Amino acid sequence: MDVGASALEGGAPQVAMDGDTVVIHYICRDEEGNVVDDSADSEDPVSFEVGAGEITGNPLFQAFDEAIRGLPLGSTTILEAKGGDWKRELFFEVPRDHEEMLRLEGRYKNQGGLQDGLVVELSNGASAMVVAVTDTVVKIDANNMMAGKRRIFEVTLLSIEPAQR
Repeated sequence: MDVGASALEGGAPQVAMDGDTVVIHYICRDEEGNVVDDSADSEDPVSFEVGAGEITGNPLFQAFDEAIRGLPLGSTTILEAKGGDWKRELFFEVPRDHEEMLRLEGRYKNQGGLQDGLVVELSNGASAMVVAVTDTVVKIDANNMMAGKRRIFEVTLLSIEPAQR
């Protein structure tokens, strides 16, 4: 993996600072160590402006941002992320003939209709996972997909484009 120049003039390592644009590579593993995502599988590199995490309000992006700030070019760090609490009130058992289930069945007809593991978009715009489908009921989990789960990210800083200071 090419990590670009490893030092500034004078031999001091280049580190990521607020305003810099960085390119990173990450590998995400579940609690058992299985790879669940690898940025190398994407066509485009993962790039962002250091310090922008505070603006997004996305906790995972904020954690990446904090982990990269001050990291020397070419270095790797480990980041642990945990989804929020799983909430029972976001788990629903809906009659199969309910108008929302009929709408979803029609919308996802080309994907085989409602089936276990299908992620659907509800009429309110929220995403939910179909957990189980019977002849009479559909079980839907509208919790965040990371709820109650822990992920470990191995993040490598590949390049730094310094901000105009």
